[in-house]
Amino acid sequence: MKIAISADCFSAFTSGYPVRGMCLALMRNNPGITFVLYYTRRKRPEQLSAFYAETEALPNVEIRYIRGGRKLTGIRRLLSIPCFRPDADTDCFLNPGHPEYLAGFRGIQICSLADLSTVKGLGTNRYALFFKYWNNMMYRLILPRFTEVVTVSEYTRQDLYRLFPQIKVNTVRIYNGIDNFWFDDNCPVIDKSKYGLDEPYFIWWGLISRRKNIHNLIAAYKKAKLQEPGLPKLLLVGNIAGYMDDIKKEFDTNIINIPFQDNLTLKALVRGSKGLVFPSLYEGFGLPVIEAFSQGINVACSDVTSLPEVSGGLALLFNPYDIDDISNSIIMLNRRAVQTEILKRRAAEFSYENAARQYLTLIKSLVG
Repeated sequence: MKIAISADCFSAFTSGYPVRGMCLALMRNNPGITFVLYYTRRKRPEQLSAFYAETEALPNVEIRYIRGGRKLTGIRRLLSIPCFRPDADTDCFLNPGHPEYLAGFRGIQICSLADLSTVKGLGTNRYALFFKYWNNMMYRLILPRFTEVVTVSEYTRQDLYRLFPQIKVNTVRIYNGIDNFWFDDNCPVIDKSKYGLDEPYFIWWGLISRRKNIHNLIAAYKKAKLQEPGLPKLLLVGNIAGYMDDIKKEFDTNIINIPFQDNLTLKALVRGSKGLVFPSLYEGFGLPVIEAFSQGINVACSDVTSLPEVSGGLALLFNPYDIDDISNSIIMLNRRAVQTEILKRRAAEFSYENAARQYLTLIKSLVG
């Protein structure tokens, strides 16, 4: 069997974690299958060098480069014009990062749909309004052409049918996995005082953008702090989207923001926290919830979109639009008893290997 993969999605940072992990497990665990990775020529993120080295060292992996520059390739994809033509003996084309349809390719075509945030105008891109209308139009055109559309949660699957009730799309739900480093015992001891943390703290991590609802989180935390002055500090780990720079004015000595950290440092910060507060307005999956569970850390999160599904009844749920509700949940999170083993068992269900097995089963069933 030969599988072609549109691999530019590997270079995405936080959103690329489950894509990279699933594909690496799929390629590594199936040496009898040939995988051909198609890349645009571009500078690769330095922090992903180990991933690329491991992937391209596999004997069953071939690398191809797409003709044309990054901008031209981006325009062609935007217009749904094929950027490359897979070999004639290719059985399956897979884009695990976003819908990309190859007109003229007769094999099976599978795309992954993490969420529909761009269609709802909730994307992190500064041109969110443009992509809202463009993707709405293009999805109507290309989604029915795929052999199968994989969604990362049942919520996203149903959201697709709600937004596009008039089109017929074959879908299957395959949950994201989280990185294997979350499951091992390797966790460094770090000096938290260099981050201004000399006591227990709540944590949040990701890209600070519109749909992450950090304004409401900060307002709710400050309200909870007034009610309970001894409440732990709030640590926000992640970079700030350019259009969100004004949020820096809301930080104080109790609300600390640091850049995104390397894997082990992040793991140590999560493991040492009092709990994750995750107030997103929209999530197709919500990786930090499972990542926190893997460390036995309690979670308080929004009661909307995929988060109740992914948290599986183990998180405190709140209305992300209601500052009072978030504030009360923060106070309850501070008082909540530790339930380490239950949370870790839930997290263990979401591995890259499990996701890769489900993708392989799907591909084999379609190839026949």
